Amino acid sequence: MGLATAVSVVERLAGRQPLSLSVGTSVAIQALNVVTGVLLARSLGPQGRGELAAVMLWPGVLAAVGSLGVVDAITYHAARGRTTMGVLLGSSVALCLLQSAILVAAGLVIVPLALDHYGSKMLGSAHLFLAYIPLYLLAMYLTAALNGTGWYSRFHAMRLLVIAVSAAGLLLLAGFALLTVERAAIVYLAAHLVTVAAAAVCLRVPCSSLRIERGVVRQLLTFGVKSHGGNIASMLNERLDQLLISVFLAPAELGLYVIAVTLTSLTGLIGSSTSLVALPSVARLTPGPERDRMARRLVAAALLGSVAVTVPLLVLLPMLITAFFGASYQAAAGPARVLVVAAVVLSTNRVLSALLRAVGRPLDVGMAELLALGITALGLAVLLPKFGLTGAAITSLFAYVAAMGWLAGRASGALAIPVRTLLVPSSEVLTSFGRVGRLRFGPKSSSEDGAR
Repeated sequence: MGLATAVSVVERLAGRQPLSLSVGTSVAIQALNVVTGVLLARSLGPQGRGELAAVMLWPGVLAAVGSLGVVDAITYHAARGRTTMGVLLGSSVALCLLQSAILVAAGLVIVPLALDHYGSKMLGSAHLFLAYIPLYLLAMYLTAALNGTGWYSRFHAMRLLVIAVSAAGLLLLAGFALLTVERAAIVYLAAHLVTVAAAAVCLRVPCSSLRIERGVVRQLLTFGVKSHGGNIASMLNERLDQLLISVFLAPAELGLYVIAVTLTSLTGLIGSSTSLVALPSVARLTPGPERDRMARRLVAAALLGSVAVTVPLLVLLPMLITAFFGASYQAAAGPARVLVVAAVVLSTNRVLSALLRAVGRPLDVGMAELLALGITALGLAVLLPKFGLTGAAITSLFAYVAAMGWLAGRASGALAIPVRTLLVPSSEVLTSFGRVGRLRFGPKSSSEDGAR
């Protein structure tokens, strides 16, 4: 079993077209990320790879924290259709400019404090990359409008475009032996600029129709902030280790840790893809046996699919690191082993979170993320100084396991399914997983009959 098997399971969880488009785009993005990850690792070495990660990390965190959930709000309001697109986009762009001004100003203060030990050249690159904040927010807001209006093919095209342009730029620089940390940062900025332009064209909204309405700005902020707490806690829980490593350890150490995290990406793909299906699939069902079966199979798909991807990784880790990233990254093998196991737990947690949202319990998800964040902060304070990168990886494992305990307990109560029944795949599911070609979830719809 491997990624193909796991994706086949996920694709049979619900209607094919939207899901296949989402999963297919995610797989393509992951493949391009692997290519660029290998390219950067080999071209820049552990020191340069760590410097690039640090340059990109802080603006990325600032943009995520400062987005205030507006992406979700734009998607919601675009889907509802109660606000004209010109007003929604005009108000969103105005909000983006205000947020960007505040966040860039904050970055000018925070980045020198966090990366002072990286040297003046890297600080210059980090300051340059603060331009990522407005470009990222604008790209996300425009693509959220595409998603909300139901233009799924265009939405996923924008998701892929930013990665594809980045990969093309990096490959071009590497081909001419011109790839440096600063030039790589410029490529990522250019990719987001191209995506902004392409998304604007896809939306087909003339500039003359753009309007700013304070009421709409207020609605976007009100809706976004309500859902933002859990998202921020989740993001910080996954990034806090890298943030602290960038501050307290050498750039080469961060470069090694980034490679260790990269090796968990295939496992994470299973959980994120399954969670996209879990929320609508369970939300549309009424309480009863059918919903229970759906919930259990979704959890099993994430768990078994993640294990199917992770077991070969554990066996082949040292060989994979040497083959793809080079012998200079072999020190990443120890932390990577812990992190890929932790990724199985995280992948399953994403589906449990989606189930709770599907039954109207989003606050429980936020509480789980806050619990994990507290454990992450405490664990890093204790284990990072003593055990270095492996201590950071162990902290992530502990945090994800604690979050799983909370999420499983709350999902068990909300769905009236015992925890053991929810988490342990039944013999029927295990048998079906072995015969993935015949695995189905839920009743066959008339549209599926026609498609097949």
